[in-house]
Amino acid sequence: MTVAIKKKWLFKHGGSYAVDVPIEFAHNLSRRKKVVVEYDDNTLIIHPENELDTIESEPQFMHFIRAIAQDAIAHPEKLRTGKEVWDTEWDELLKDVEIGK
Repeated sequence: MTVAIKKKWLFKHGGSYAVDVPIEFAHNLSRRKKVVVEYDDNTLIIHPENELDTIESEPQFMHFIRAIAQDAIAHPEKLRTGKEVWDTEWDELLKDVEIGK
C-alpha cells in the first residue's frame, strides 16, 4: 500500500467548505460506497467504510466503557437488576434477534 500526501485547499461550496479528494481514492471506491469522516480540531481522516466497522472499533468506545465502569464503582446505588429495567418494549425490539448457544 502506497501512502501519498497531497496538499489541498479548502474551498467554499454552498454554505460549507469542501476539499477535492484524489481521483485515485475515488476510483477505488464503488459508486455507492460510504466513507467515514473522522476529525478533531487538528486532524481530518477520510476512509472507506468497512464492513467490520462497529461501535466497539471506535477510538472513543473504550473511554465510554471506562467512564461507565468508573461511575458504577463510584455509585453502586444507581445499578439495577435486569428485572427492574426490562420492559415489554425490549421484547418487541429484540424479538427477531437470534441468541447463539
